[in-house]
Amino acid sequence: MAVWVDASLRLNPAFADTAASVFKAAVRSAGNPAAARAEINEWFSSQTGGFVKDILSNSIDDDDDGSGGGGGAISASVFLANSLYFNAYWDHPFFPHLTEEGDFHVSPDHDVRVPFMAGSHQHAFMDVGCHPGFNVLRMMYRTGGAAGGDKMFAMYIYLPDDRDGLPELARKLASNPAAFLRRTIVPAQPVAVGELKIPKFEVSLKVEASRLLREFGLDLPFLPAADNSFSGMLLDPPQGTAVSSLLHQCFVNVNEEGTVAAAGTVGEIMGFAMPDDQIVDFVADHPFLFFIVEEVSGLVVFAGQVVNPLLH
Repeated sequence: MAVWVDASLRLNPAFADTAASVFKAAVRSAGNPAAARAEINEWFSSQTGGFVKDILSNSIDDDDDGSGGGGGAISASVFLANSLYFNAYWDHPFFPHLTEEGDFHVSPDHDVRVPFMAGSHQHAFMDVGCHPGFNVLRMMYRTGGAAGGDKMFAMYIYLPDDRDGLPELARKLASNPAAFLRRTIVPAQPVAVGELKIPKFEVSLKVEASRLLREFGLDLPFLPAADNSFSGMLLDPPQGTAVSSLLHQCFVNVNEEGTVAAAGTVGEIMGFAMPDDQIVDFVADHPFLFFIVEEVSGLVVFAGQVVNPLLH
């Protein structure tokens, strides 16, 4: 995390101390718009292995209406930056020589040819949960190293039974995230897997997210403050201080070895029933959801959907 602040403003010392001690955030002075933009873009690039770059645009007034698109206009006086970089190997990698092209069913009347990673003897038993209308595959990442100390990470792939079942699955998950995004969504005991096919894919997104957050009811930070709402951050904040934009950019690449992902920003119990002798196929040849999760805390660090693996 990092903070840039205009020289005409003063950070609240308590905020600066917390940013430094808790979030390891360095406080920098924001000079002229062009210099600040270049420095912030360089910071994101260096923090994410070059995968998040040019998050701030070149124009001062790219997106006056807040609708998104250009995003990144340097028109504010304080910038809060947060980055996340993830690079980890599969606990059981896929063999590149087994990767073959196959049909991915984007929609009932549209197929594309994409490379599919295929399971080997290392994937004879996998963590797969079978539920009405969808299956969930958990693939663990190798512990330690680039994945981060003693933390455990895994990718969960939610595959609907129907080729056009992604919208319904997304609605079901959104209706009760706590029930669907929990470790018990897959059995503790690995199950026998017959055919295993996962497409290689790469997804990226750059979005001005303020409108999206306001549609979810988060209005207050974006409304010009008539009082001292930002006094916890700034000493004597100017009247009308508000969050003018919230930019988010992310990148995820999945291949035979593992996953590289980067981002910049800014009780129902579900069970499963599976006979011990049942062999499960998991062929992700149609749109699906994926989540990268820190297993100890349950924190979702990346989430997305793959509708067409050929589109980045």
